[in-house]
Order: sequence, then C-alpha cells, then structure tokens
Amino acid sequence: MTAAASPIEKVCVQLLLQEPFYGHFLMGIPKAFETTVPTAAVAPFQRQMVKLIVNPDFWETLSEEHRYGLIKHEVLHIVLRHLTVLKSYSNRRVFNIAADLVVNQYIEGQQLPEGAITLHFFKPLELTNRFFLEAGKGVGYYYEKLMGLLQNRTAGSAGSEDSDAVFRALDAWMQGDEEATAKHRFWDEFAGLDSSEVRVMEQFVKNATKQALQRVQHKNRGHLPAHLLEELQAAVADAPLVNWRRVLRLFAASSNSTFLKSTIRRPSKRYGTVPGIRLNRRHELVLALDTSGSVSIEELALFFSEIRHIWRQGAHITVVECDKAIHRTYPYKGKAPEVVAGRGGTHFDAPIIWANEQKPDALIYFTDGHAPAPQVAARMPILWVITSRGADKFEHLPGKHLKLLAE
Repeated sequence: MTAAASPIEKVCVQLLLQEPFYGHFLMGIPKAFETTVPTAAVAPFQRQMVKLIVNPDFWETLSEEHRYGLIKHEVLHIVLRHLTVLKSYSNRRVFNIAADLVVNQYIEGQQLPEGAITLHFFKPLELTNRFFLEAGKGVGYYYEKLMGLLQNRTAGSAGSEDSDAVFRALDAWMQGDEEATAKHRFWDEFAGLDSSEVRVMEQFVKNATKQALQRVQHKNRGHLPAHLLEELQAAVADAPLVNWRRVLRLFAASSNSTFLKSTIRRPSKRYGTVPGIRLNRRHELVLALDTSGSVSIEELALFFSEIRHIWRQGAHITVVECDKAIHRTYPYKGKAPEVVAGRGGTHFDAPIIWANEQKPDALIYFTDGHAPAPQVAARMPILWVITSRGADKFEHLPGKHLKLLAE
C-alpha cells in the first residue's frame, strides 16, 4: 500500500466505525490511486485478485459523503460477484445498469452522485408501462426486467413527460459516454478471464468476504440489510453436496410447466428475426422436510442449505414440514425459517398424498430414512435425500435415492 492511498484508508476507518463489514473487507484487498481511470473502478490484479483503483484528481472533487458512497459502491460490486458473472450476460450495457441498480439500493441517497441509477428513477413507468421493480433482488432479476422493457418498448408509448424522461436517460445509459466506458473497461478484462482464473478470483473474494463477516460480531451486523446479508452468506456458503443442476435435468422430461422466453442470444429460426423465442421449463417441486425428532438441528440446517441451492437453479419450491403428519406448507423464497414444526415420529404417507393432489413435477423428500416404506404410491418422480447419519439401507423407499455424504 502506497502512502498516496492514505485518503482511502481514512474512508476505511469511517466504514469500520459505521458499517464494519465494508471496512474489514477493504482491509483485505489491494487499493491504489492511479490515473488509469477517470473516476474509480475495480480491476483484476495479478489475474487472481481484485484491486480498487481511484483517480486522485477525481477524489479531490468529492465531498466526504460522496467518497464514502463511492468506496461502498465499488465494494458491493466485488462482494456480489458482479465482475465474474458478467460474462454470462450478452448485453453488457444492460448488465451495467442492472448491477448499479443492485448496489445503489444499499447506499444512502446523499452518498450517491447526481444521476445515479436507482429504483426510484423508474417509478414513472409503473403507471404508463406497468413496469415494476422489486427491491432486494439480484442482478439477474433486474437484467431480465430491463431486457423485457427494452424489447417491448414502442415509440411514443411512454405517455407522460416523466416517463419520457426515463426512456431518454435509459437511452443515454445504453449508449454510454467516454467516462462510463473508461470506468468499465476493466470489466472487459474480467470477462476475458478463463474459467480457472475466474475460480481463483472468486475464491479470493469469497475468502475476503467470509473473513469480513467473521470479524463483524453478530450483534454488529445490523448495518447490513436482510436481503444483502442473505446474499453474502449464500456467497460464502459451502458448495452443494449434490449436483442439483444435473438432478433437475433428470426431472425435465416430466416437467408439466413450460413458458416462452424471448432471447436476444440467437435469432428466430423460423423468421430470422431477433429476439428469438426459447422454450424454458420451470420445475415445480414439492420438498418434503422430515422434521421428526430423529433429525438433528444440524441435519435440518444442511437440508435448508441444499434447498437453497435447488432454489438458485430457478425451481419453484413448496416446502412441506412433516413428521407423522404435515404441520405446515409454504413457498420457499430463499430464506430458511427460524424454527420448524414437528419433532414427533416419522411416517412418509402424508406429504406424498398432499403432493399427489398438488401434481408437481417431482417430490424431493429430505429425511434420515428411519421409517417404514410409504403405503401410498407417488404419482410423480420421487427422490429420497438421506442424511449421512441416516439409514444405511433404504431400498424399501420407492424411487431414486441420494445419500448426503458430509464433506
């Protein structure tokens, strides 16, 4: 760290005092003042780390609040892995807007520069275009929403002065200026990394994020909004024990739910136009969760860890908490409940009967396997996921089986 970077260290200290997660994270990454960018940016460093770069002349023009917001903005891009996932998105301009929509939600308004991209800016389109953006979503959500808005837009359809202003600003963001292009030129370097380099860099960010979270005591995590804390915890979580993408592909042939999706990645084969149409399958899954007394709290936590990985594959999930009977059902939205209902004996029939009525694409039953075979036949594919300390013999359970082997 050079002496010239000390003003950034001053912001690090402010963050440590006010929002300690960001301060601790900054302490673990390289930082420097350089004139290679007009404002500030994050760049690959030695093809295995990330480096925060700030233009010293630009820095001098900022107020204390804007310096604080600027550093926080760049840190959020890093910890949310925007730099390593961007190559998965075909329209880089839309991705840049979507990524800024994510991070700017977690920065106070007075800390953002004039003209910053925020959810509030799109409010006029709610009435004129029925365009709604939910808060607390990931970059993929905003990317798809913006792509849909651009694809469905027709000339003169905005219908009000405010909404016309939104589209003019959106056009300007899409065209980009020299400053914006220079700021994001390092993003092209991230997109050019090969898969092994991406994994190394993601591991560097994961380790830095995990260390920062560990250094922030639980009682001091209140400065992190719930949505953001969940994303950070998911980012540093262990890899799934099961390749759920492969498992869900096995269920694809029996999927009842399909939907059409516009795509700009390839033209329509029939008409030769862009966007084309792609047929996607949406997995409707019932996940039965054995909450009987023989399943430990640690095993329940492992179940919910795997459920989150399934959910991140895009499946629509309904969780059924059950032991001898069903105690509650609810759609899974990415967060485990604080407590589960049940803790009695085990019987497998109730959730199978319930699933037969709901007609999902598949039933996945998380259990320790210590119960007699069900007396009711499932009318959909069923997968039994058995805990590592569960039954050694489970051939009596009809369907496919997976044993969760602890790492």
